[in-house]
Amino acid sequence: MRNTMKTTLASLMSLALLPMAATAYTVGSPHPGTVTATTYYSSGAFHGAVDISSGGCGVALVHTAVRGLLSWNVTIRTTGMTCYGNGSGNQNEVKHTFANGYTFRQWHFLYDAELSKDQTCDRCAIGREGGTGNVTGPHTHLQYDKSGTNSTSWYSGTVKGEFLDLDEVIGTVG
Repeated sequence: MRNTMKTTLASLMSLALLPMAATAYTVGSPHPGTVTATTYYSSGAFHGAVDISSGGCGVALVHTAVRGLLSWNVTIRTTGMTCYGNGSGNQNEVKHTFANGYTFRQWHFLYDAELSKDQTCDRCAIGREGGTGNVTGPHTHLQYDKSGTNSTSWYSGTVKGEFLDLDEVIGTVG
């Protein structure tokens, strides 16, 4: 009787977790590169995101990082070849807003006339690695936030200096 009760409770618990598991999405590296920043910059200032750099501007093709999402909104703020910054607020951005109110954003890619547009596809190519916005060099910035507050729990285990292959798992969002 006791084992039957445990089995029943475990079954009910697993059913309760199904909707949560169905809304979790894996985040993969948008291009091969080295993690250059996570929760804090080298200076100690809060960053609250993952930055990945291939070390070159305009070389690496940047893909959307979250697997399984079919809609991405792309905002182009600059169409020039920007590799070392052009001012805060000028970063090109691709984003998806989840039902829980959180938004996943990718910044700094270079505009590409064929790729940099609103898309409905899984793991879309959106441009090439660049440095649009407030940056010191080319990289891709991955951020998960809600109402201006960045969540850092989604990438636990990803560390500065780590090399990631294209699509290598960084964390989970949703």
